[in-house]
Amino acid sequence: MTDYDAVVFDMDGVLVHRSDADVFRRAAREAFAAFDVEPADEHVEAFAWTRVDEFADACAPYDLDPEAVIAEREARSAAIQRAVLAAGGKALYDDVDALESLGDGARLGLVSNNQHATVEAVVDAHGLGELFATAYGRDPTVAGVARRKPDPHYLERALADLGTRNALYVGDSRVDVAAAAAAGVDSAFVWRDHREGYDLEGEEPTHEVETLAALPGASA
Repeated sequence: MTDYDAVVFDMDGVLVHRSDADVFRRAAREAFAAFDVEPADEHVEAFAWTRVDEFADACAPYDLDPEAVIAEREARSAAIQRAVLAAGGKALYDDVDALESLGDGARLGLVSNNQHATVEAVVDAHGLGELFATAYGRDPTVAGVARRKPDPHYLERALADLGTRNALYVGDSRVDVAAAAAAGVDSAFVWRDHREGYDLEGEEPTHEVETLAALPGASA
């Protein structure tokens, strides 16, 4: 049994395998194409990787509103990832079974930097709805993108839903560790295969594990 009242998880790279980078570039190109625009590569990259500080400059040459472009980008990214799920992609990691034992002693939540529609699609596709008391992805707006981790905004919302600050946030990125620290909760960094040689750049997680089964209170 875990000593935490709640355990909150990142999604991509923690519970399910990450989407290929081409998904996000395709979504960005399709977003511009919805406005009959053939964007420069650097403007595609700005929206592919949600570089909020570059949105205005990326839209200015085409006289587009960043809010309109990001709304298209988010909708198309979610649609592409739903298709990937339907084709058997974004598979669960084998150790996700460990969440069942965690759920015996703590309420579980999910907070992702992916858009909320994709979080909902992943939860539905993998039948995870009964595991999580709350789940958040980002809103499909410029403000929503700006609040992605390491901003703790969505983690704070999940913690409020779960009714506790005695919580652990589990992720596979330095921004996950930073978001947990900003929210004042413990963190666990999962060393997935795609993080071989990864630099935490000074972020110090409370726990470091190689499998979800090694989280405090979990069992295989």
